[in-house]
Amino acid sequence: MEKNKLKYFEQKLINEKNEIIDTIDSVKESVRLNSSGSEGGEISMVDNHPADNATEMTDKQRSIALMDNEKNILRMIDDSLEKIKNDKYGLCEICGKKIDEERLNMIPYTSTCIECENSKVSRGEFRPPEEDVLSYPFGRSFRDNFDENEYYGEDAWQDVDSFNKRKGNERNYDDDKIATDDIENISNQQYKNQLP
Repeated sequence: MEKNKLKYFEQKLINEKNEIIDTIDSVKESVRLNSSGSEGGEISMVDNHPADNATEMTDKQRSIALMDNEKNILRMIDDSLEKIKNDKYGLCEICGKKIDEERLNMIPYTSTCIECENSKVSRGEFRPPEEDVLSYPFGRSFRDNFDENEYYGEDAWQDVDSFNKRKGNERNYDDDKIATDDIENISNQQYKNQLP
């Protein structure tokens, strides 16, 4: 890459680094102010229900996640500045080809070309193997796989519900519910059967 372009990207990286450092400092200050003892005007949070301070916790977690993301970008910027010093800036770490200038203008701290980036496994595709067994919400529940003969959430629900059954009150969960109250489902015959 030409010297003037390297200088341009180096300055762009330094400017972005300064912006990120400012962002990290402001997020740290925000987290520090929000967690300084008196959260929500309370002296102690010990006796409060967790839902009472859910908003504060969500804000704090969001701030910490933002700060972690900014730190990762800062690390990538430092790596890119080091590559400029070693004349390796603008080369893809995976295939070794030149990264398009247009891509470097958009993301000056990128380390891969667009082809290699697209060929990477996306975060959404890579999931832990436990999720094959425990899917939403911690089990397959009513979304059974019909091609497998296993014990699933619906089977467990039916087994547990079997202890709740009374004679003459058979439930069929596959039927559409027409009545709004259970009393509307009582037939005349069931009513006559319970009379003395």
